[in-house]
Amino acid sequence: MRSISLVHFARFKPLAAWSVSASILGASLAFLLGEGAIPHLVPMLLAIICVILMQYVAHPMNDVMDLELDRRSPIGPTGRHKPLVDGTATVREVNYLSAGIVIAILLIMLYLILLQPVLLIPAAYGMIALFGYNHPRLRWAYRPYAELYLGSPINALSVLVISFIGSGAITLLSVGVSVIFGFASSAFFVSMMSMDYPTDRSNGKVTTVVRWPRVRYCTGYPMLGMAAAIGAVPALASVGGWPATLAVLMCVLTFVILAVLGHRVDSLRFKYLDGEIGDPEGTSAPIRLGQLYTSVAFSIVLSIVLLAGG
Repeated sequence: MRSISLVHFARFKPLAAWSVSASILGASLAFLLGEGAIPHLVPMLLAIICVILMQYVAHPMNDVMDLELDRRSPIGPTGRHKPLVDGTATVREVNYLSAGIVIAILLIMLYLILLQPVLLIPAAYGMIALFGYNHPRLRWAYRPYAELYLGSPINALSVLVISFIGSGAITLLSVGVSVIFGFASSAFFVSMMSMDYPTDRSNGKVTTVVRWPRVRYCTGYPMLGMAAAIGAVPALASVGGWPATLAVLMCVLTFVILAVLGHRVDSLRFKYLDGEIGDPEGTSAPIRLGQLYTSVAFSIVLSIVLLAGG
């Protein structure tokens, strides 16, 4: 395996949008709930490493499962790199890499569970999601609604668990912020399904968008997040003062932007369905990046607001 493959497996943009952003937000919540300190810093740092490793290892595992599909997909225009397709890594090497990382994840989880036995529940859910979505036999990635029972919950749990481990507390605020982040960070994932619609449909991968191609799902998904944000307003208000006001405004603005960008993604898919454009993969790339950068900016600004509140 060439060393560049390890970099390509990382896929830093999604990594930043999901696990890294979740870690920053969770640590900021821990600081706020700890009243200006993080009582359990070392366990929290281990939890952050675990969350990042779980997303990292999902990429090579998913590449093994999708190998034949990726070989038939127009990957070049999307800017993505697939080491198994490029020939910079073999399936055997990727399996060894994945096994090593999974062992490291399990060891960290075991230590954290010994400290906080209740963590067995999110740890089990995380491992089930990891293997269920990426294992060649289970192939949950080939079924609809994975973003609802895997994508958003996993991202939300990442924030909540890191916050809980760092502070030792779970509050309505930490739950509300976690759920909001789960929807905001997963909007990019939903648009990726739309981008992959032609290839997925032709290869029997029935994602939500493939099941309902004429539904403006990429527009509607951020609206679910908006509803969650509105429901969490009382919890956000507990931050107090201008940070609370800014937190609410940030949530609303984020989901408005994500919905507008999602609408553009849906429109491209409709044009493809109507025969007005060719494969939308390359065309939709700038829009998806806009969603990704929006969710990252949201996480960073909200983290700063929470730190100010702490």
